[in-house]
Amino acid sequence: MSGVGRLQRFKVRIDHILPQAWTLCLTGILIICLEETGAQRELLTMFPETPVGASLNSLVFILPLFLAATTVCLLIKTERIGLVKFLVRVSLVSVTFSLILWYAWRILEAASVYFSDPYPSVIIVASITSAILYCMYKRGGLTRALSMASVGALIGSFLAHSIPFLSAVTLLGALVVYDILSVYKGPIGRLVKSGDLRDLAGAVFTVRDVDIGMGDVAFYSMLVSVALLDFGISCYLLSSLGTLLGAYLGIRVLETRDYFPGLPLAISIGLFMMFTSALLAGQLVW
Repeated sequence: MSGVGRLQRFKVRIDHILPQAWTLCLTGILIICLEETGAQRELLTMFPETPVGASLNSLVFILPLFLAATTVCLLIKTERIGLVKFLVRVSLVSVTFSLILWYAWRILEAASVYFSDPYPSVIIVASITSAILYCMYKRGGLTRALSMASVGALIGSFLAHSIPFLSAVTLLGALVVYDILSVYKGPIGRLVKSGDLRDLAGAVFTVRDVDIGMGDVAFYSMLVSVALLDFGISCYLLSSLGTLLGAYLGIRVLETRDYFPGLPLAISIGLFMMFTSALLAGQLVW
């Protein structure tokens, strides 16, 4: 779920993009750790790396997003906000625990560290998950935002590690279009207008009166992960700067509008910086 909105008129400040900056930094650390393990990429895509196959792979990922957002809208419309909150929380717990376990397993396996009894490692992962969730639901302000941004980094770097280059870039481009349609003509826009989006703790976090979707930071993370995996550290740094610039400009638009999609500017500028830096470095040939 993505998109940003504001509670009242405000002036954009640099700390509005602190969670996004933390997401991109943590993403770099996670991807470098995965690369150091030498772990083979286990792909999630169903179709081959062709233009048609990449488009179909993108559809496979975007369709569930649309269905989930539509379902949330229908449940809220029928005054089942409690059920929505429960589903969001269960999903967040499951995803956070699973991803932390996955990263821990990858790193420990590469370090040739094995436990005869798996329970201690599971308890450690569960404790880390609980700490993150505590910050999300029991703390406020920047602590909550950074904890959610951390989960966004886990999701984005995992997706980039599991989706090949052409499909990943096609998906990011398709998400730009989807985000615009969803915010202005679809379910996300209806949630923002109704004022119910803020009630979905775990799907949205707030930084100085600006609501930012978990989906935004997850896909920012995915973009810079692709840059780091396929083109290296320099491209990662430049695409991160482009993504942060786009996120900042998107929030700046909220000085004159009530809401604005969080992906189009950040993803577009981030992709532009990624391809430009790769071309200049001779890593990408027309």
